[in-house]
Amino acid sequence: MRAMFSHPAVLFLWIQSASGWVHPKCQIYDSGDDLGHFRIWTCTHLPRHAEHYTAACEDVTTIEEDLLGLPPNINTLCISMKHGENRSMSLGFFSQFQDLEYLYIKGCFNQILPTGNSHLSNLQHMSLIGKWRIDSECCDCHIGPNTFRDLVKLSHLIIWGYSLSAMAPDVFHGMTQLQSLIIRQPCVDDLSEVLCRIMNIKSLIELNIEAPEIQSLNQSNCSILNTNESMTPVFNNLAFSDFSFGEITHIEEGALAWLQKLTRLSGAFSQEVLLRLPLSGIQQIQYFSCSGSNEIDIESICNVVFLLSIKEIFLPNDIISSLSVSSVELCVGLEYMYLHGPGIFHSTLYLEWHFISSLKNLNQLTIDGLSDNRLDICSFQKQPITWLTELTLRLNKLHMLFAKQFICLVTLQYLDLTQNLISNIEDFAFLGLIDLVSLDITSNKITQINANTFFGLHSLTWLDLRNNPLIHNIEAMSFTHLTSLRQVFLGQVNNPLTEPVIKLNLTLIFGAILSQLTHLYISSAMRPMQLTIGSNITSKQNLSLQLKGQTVSFEDCDRPFFQSVTHLHADAEEFLCGSEFMGKFFTSVETFYYRSKLTAKRVDLTSINQLIHLRRLTLRQVDLLTQRSADIIFHNLTKLEVLELDNCRIFSLEGSLTKDLKSLKRFHLHIENIYNVFYSFTEPLSSLKYLTFDNLQMFCSCDNAWLITWAKGCRQVEVIMLSPYTYPIMYALEDLICLLDNGIDTPNFVRYTEANCTTEVGFVLFAATGLGVLFFMLVVLVHNLAGPYLLPLYHITLGWLSEAMRSNTRGRYHYDAFVSYSGKDERWVVEELLPNLEQRGPPFLRLCLHSRDFQLGKDIVENITDSLYRSRHTVCLVSRHYLHSNWCSLEMKLATSRLQVEQRDILLLVFLEKIPPRRLSAHHRLARLVKTRTYLDWPLDPNQHQAFWDRLWAKLKPPTEA
Repeated sequence: MRAMFSHPAVLFLWIQSASGWVHPKCQIYDSGDDLGHFRIWTCTHLPRHAEHYTAACEDVTTIEEDLLGLPPNINTLCISMKHGENRSMSLGFFSQFQDLEYLYIKGCFNQILPTGNSHLSNLQHMSLIGKWRIDSECCDCHIGPNTFRDLVKLSHLIIWGYSLSAMAPDVFHGMTQLQSLIIRQPCVDDLSEVLCRIMNIKSLIELNIEAPEIQSLNQSNCSILNTNESMTPVFNNLAFSDFSFGEITHIEEGALAWLQKLTRLSGAFSQEVLLRLPLSGIQQIQYFSCSGSNEIDIESICNVVFLLSIKEIFLPNDIISSLSVSSVELCVGLEYMYLHGPGIFHSTLYLEWHFISSLKNLNQLTIDGLSDNRLDICSFQKQPITWLTELTLRLNKLHMLFAKQFICLVTLQYLDLTQNLISNIEDFAFLGLIDLVSLDITSNKITQINANTFFGLHSLTWLDLRNNPLIHNIEAMSFTHLTSLRQVFLGQVNNPLTEPVIKLNLTLIFGAILSQLTHLYISSAMRPMQLTIGSNITSKQNLSLQLKGQTVSFEDCDRPFFQSVTHLHADAEEFLCGSEFMGKFFTSVETFYYRSKLTAKRVDLTSINQLIHLRRLTLRQVDLLTQRSADIIFHNLTKLEVLELDNCRIFSLEGSLTKDLKSLKRFHLHIENIYNVFYSFTEPLSSLKYLTFDNLQMFCSCDNAWLITWAKGCRQVEVIMLSPYTYPIMYALEDLICLLDNGIDTPNFVRYTEANCTTEVGFVLFAATGLGVLFFMLVVLVHNLAGPYLLPLYHITLGWLSEAMRSNTRGRYHYDAFVSYSGKDERWVVEELLPNLEQRGPPFLRLCLHSRDFQLGKDIVENITDSLYRSRHTVCLVSRHYLHSNWCSLEMKLATSRLQVEQRDILLLVFLEKIPPRRLSAHHRLARLVKTRTYLDWPLDPNQHQAFWDRLWAKLKPPTEA
């Protein structure tokens, strides 16, 4: 099959048949489930599991020209315009897509025209993204009156990075079905510029305005606002709204009265503006964020909170100086408070922790960036705090947790102490937290975990201790009393450097609760780690196990505990049980991630093919070149759906690797070395949908030419090319490069195949016309041209018949072995081979050498064939000279043909010198033999020569008479 696609005529016809429907700038998807970087940069708000027929287009310059030929029945269209182009766009162009529901366009236009007489009757969501960075200038795009009026079903509209000042005041008029409007970065400094254009959208349910440049609201600037009717609400159906402004300096009295249902308000309000903020008419605000460069007293903020019944508040620590009971008396309705400082060591906020006692409705408190190093949250509380459920204290320079530190927080469920400086946790520090379900102490400096460190946390289900690199001791039974624990992240365990290997007995640490865990993470950073289960305990859950270390090994690999692991993540140079690969003992695993190092010692990974339940397999930095047969690793994996080879090495990709991957849907390849991709590679992949080549490095060869035409012609599979050198990271097939044999030149692969692997139409017609003439000419010339090879064919055929008719081969052979070697290796044959084989016995071997035993005057090919079939074995002495010899190549071909016919162990390979894998891969027949058969290497150490001759002589000696 591979040879068929290397034929120039067939390749040319295939290209012609595929070019009729392939689009140069667009990719077609059956659904929006996996759009890769399109979802991040273009199809931003597309529902993740939308079952839509989607077209995603990049580097578009002119929509009307570049999008011609797209299927008319697409549901979603995502367009990314080329940067630096000034252009206009007509919405009428999209009317040809009658089923279009989602339209996303990223790029600037100087003008957007209405649909005209056309209609987009099914369009529901539209997004216009111009400049999405805060520091970028907005797009000055002229959009005239009633431009969106004919979009009769449009319910969601996003305008991002477009200057509203360039739009007509009545640009949104006539949109009777619009329910959600998001405007971000409209490049205006007065809110009236926005309000004037949206006042007449009566159907709005959700309104989001994010305008960091807005500093004021002057309703006198807008004729619609500057009327007596402006005091009445205009958005009667509005259920959710979110306003985010810049540093507000002026808001006119009553300017917000028109917006009765505003729910979120944020801005950089000064103390003066905050005190005279017009609050009448906006009693529905639930979230308030205040920031600025000047200090504001907390009483002023709480006055706003009290009058508006605000439930959530966000305050940077740099705008307030203190927080006490008296300062928060008016904040009694708060349910969530977030105090965010400028960072650790720089905050100046002073806290009197008993301020919490006056906030009876507060259930979530987050404080970041305190300078205090002692947490006195319960020291001054006379009564238990029965309302707080979540407490987050990040970047607060806490050094120590004392006994009964949180005893007053009896209803606390979530405690976050990440990114502090905690080095010591006293026994019973968490006593009293009977409802706590989640405890996060990551990124601290904890040194030891005692048996009573977590005493009393009977409801705890999540415990995270990652990024504590100083843990050197975990006492026995430290977690046994945590009867509800399900997920544990234990790392980084770092025993004293005097111990070369970190040893952990999991049963000793966790006890019986080991059987109920659903997620277990253990890390020893860059040190070796040895784990012991220590009992026959079996997990009752589908366990997710994550292990990280320089090397990770197990002592008792046959424990039933390993059979309960369904998700396995191993990050280690070596993952071992003794000297074997540990992966094979996880017989129930469905997801397996293994990261090694390309420089790691070789460990046989063949046992991965025993994990027959695998659905997702990721191998990262694994050198498959060192495996005896990399192809066999993936056999039997009939349930595998996702396969990732990331930063790995491999000889080639062919059908023997993928023959059992019938269920594979996604295949990601990032191979470090240069390799070949043969056509047989994709034949077994009947379920494949996505094939990703990351940094593809191919040889410039017509054997690889099929990939271009296959990628364009196979509608079922999306082929994605990624490059680490370009942005965006995805590039077209036309930009694919290849490497010549010298490894220097990198020509364009498409141009290479066109120049070397395709044929002009005229030549194809000429070849077809002359085919009959050539056939008769070949009949006449065949005897003269192929005469020397007819006799070998006769002998091979005779050998087949003899083998089929005779079951007893005793006495049939004249020689014990036919020796195939290069004449330049004659000296080694005479000085080493003959003395150690023919002169050793009994029995004495008889070898057939071309320099000694070929009949004089006889045709060389006939001599080779006769000698080979009159010998019991064939010994090939492989060297660099051997690889360059045409006669040796012929002898190898005839010997392998005999091997395929007789199906007996009659061919022996002896390597006289080390040959690099890249040079060996060029000789496909020999490379396949090396992968599948045991061979001998001539040892450089003289002390090993005798063992070498013993093995070879034992293999070649004739069978013992019965």
